[in-house]
Amino acid sequence: MSSRCTAGSTVHFTAWLLAAGLTGCVSQSATTATTSTAATEQQIRTLEQEQARAVIARDRAAIERLFAPDFMIINPSGAVADRQALLDLLMGGTAPYRSATYQTETVRVHADTVVSTGLETVVPNSGAQAGRPVQRRITHVWERRGGEWRLALRHATVVVPPP
Repeated sequence: MSSRCTAGSTVHFTAWLLAAGLTGCVSQSATTATTSTAATEQQIRTLEQEQARAVIARDRAAIERLFAPDFMIINPSGAVADRQALLDLLMGGTAPYRSATYQTETVRVHADTVVSTGLETVVPNSGAQAGRPVQRRITHVWERRGGEWRLALRHATVVVPPP
């Protein structure tokens, strides 16, 4: 049995070779993207712990490094504040929190923007909940600016225990 190579079969064979080669490139790109996404996810999880420690420690330099200059926060009562208002609250008088823990639950990477969600437990120093743990669901938006990740937005909602 002989095999014949016609112009049509050459085109099909060439198309197959190109497809195989491109598939290899796509697979390699997908692997690189997955590795990059995993690295970014881990970096954000680390930064979220750093920002939680910075707030409790009232570490102004760390807050200014981690929180974008145009940072906005929507607190559990729905009020909106900027980074300066947050700094004023944290640096003035009594620390707002006795303790806080933060657990990142989801991290979604979209190029230079990351949306994460987590669960935070704080023990306030004053107010109706003073001395008692309060759980909050948190949404963060991180942006990569000048090669560095900065927290751009934070939204907090109090988790109401079931009756």
